[in-house]
Parts: sequence; C-alpha cells; structure tokens
Amino acid sequence: MASVTWYDLLGVERDATPEQIRVAWREATDRAEPGTSQFKKYNEAAEVLLDARARSAYDAELAASEPVPEPALERAQDAEPEPEAGHEPAAEPTATTDTTTDTTSGVPRWAAPLASTGVTIAVALAAVLAVAVGGYFWFQNHRHDEQVDAGQEASAAAERALPFVLSYDYRQLPADKARAVRYLSPTYQKEYTATFDKLIASTDGRPGPAKQTSAVVKATVRSVGVVDSESDVAKVIVFIDQATTKNGGTPKFSLNRLTVSMVRSGNSWLVDNINSY
Repeated sequence: MASVTWYDLLGVERDATPEQIRVAWREATDRAEPGTSQFKKYNEAAEVLLDARARSAYDAELAASEPVPEPALERAQDAEPEPEAGHEPAAEPTATTDTTTDTTSGVPRWAAPLASTGVTIAVALAAVLAVAVGGYFWFQNHRHDEQVDAGQEASAAAERALPFVLSYDYRQLPADKARAVRYLSPTYQKEYTATFDKLIASTDGRPGPAKQTSAVVKATVRSVGVVDSESDVAKVIVFIDQATTKNGGTPKFSLNRLTVSMVRSGNSWLVDNINSY
C-alpha cells in the first residue's frame, strides 16, 4: 500500500497552487487540537509544500519512489527487430588470418596504443567528473545543513521572543514595551514602538485603549514552523494563543496565525516583522 504523502494529508492535488495549499492547511489546522501530533503533521506538510525548494525536492523523492509504468518497462526490454521480408541477415564473416591483428586481443596492432590511450583518457575524465559531482553535492548538502540550522535557530528565537512581544499589562505598559524591544530588529523597533505607544496614550493625551479597558494580554506560542531560511534571514509560521482580559472580566482566548520575519544579529536572531493572516 502506498504511503500517505503531504498532498494526501492536506487533501490537495500535486499541482495545487500555494494558495490552495495554504487554504487546505488552514482548514486542517482548524480541525486539529493545537499541540497534538496531527496538528504538527499539518504544519510539517505546509512547511514543505509552501517552500518552493523543499517542495521541488519532495516531488523528486516521490517520483523516484514510484514504480515505473509497465508499458515503459516493456519498451525498455524489447527484443531486436525481426529482419524485413526479402532481406536475409548478413552472413557472418569467415575466419581469416590477419598478420596485422594481435591474436590475443583481437585489436589491430596499429590501433592498440590508441585504444590504450583512449581508455586512460576515459578513466581520467570519469575521475574528474566524479570529483566535480561529489563537490557539487557536498556543497548543496552543506548549504542545506546551514539553512536547516538557521531555520531551527530562528524558529527557536521566535518562540522565545513572541510571548514578550505580544503580551502586555495595562499596569506596567512602559516596562512591557522596554522588555519587548530587546527582541526586535532596529527597523521593526520603530514600527512596534509607534503602535505600542498608542495603547498607552491617545494623540490628544487621554489614556490609550489598554488603560481605558484595563487590558491584560498574555500570549502563548503553540506551534512554530519554518517556511524559508537562509544563513541570516528566515520566515517562520507561528500559531499563538492570546488570552485577553478587560476590566477584570473573564479571559477571552483567540488562536492566531502569524508569519514572522527573523534576521540574524551577531549570534542571536531578532524579530524583523510580524503579520497576522
């Protein structure tokens, strides 16, 4: 029995567009409980199929693992064609004594040095080709390993940062902002600070909405997956729960999907942008 592919898991065709895959993934994760193995499988499928390079490699693996169609095997094993009607097969040459032929090898004496040289050149070219191919695959594997490491580092950094970046308490807003910006790139700090300041106070000097409603927001990361990564930049998908309490009432929970851009800064990773979708 054929194994279930990522396409099967999400219920899409193999030529599905990224948007079709994204829609199927959203619907699948909506049905699954966050944190379960099924939930993680849906995320893993989306990580592969929404990454052009990863999807291409995955499709190649699927193609290599599938059996060759029977007609193709039959064509590959066709016997030699029958001679046409009216044409007799050529007669086998009769054995003759040829003083110009090496009787031990069957190679004409004048061609023996050339044959030997040709074999040497062919072996040398094969060796050079093997080295070149080996070097190419080593480079590709090494580059892939670097990308995997970078993606894992970036996703771990996003998982650590987002609870602080997306949580706040109306009683300590300035401290929450100061804590959050430590996890942000210099570029994103400006955008984040401008938005956060509006929670503290409105433009006319009145208290902002966070203070007016006595809002307390606590964010919890449920799942993180890498969409794309290079050595110094990465994009990750994050599922995050936010529990919002206003005016001391009952907390309201919401599950949000985020795409988070991460950039390397020295030995650490910083949040460079956050988009909800």
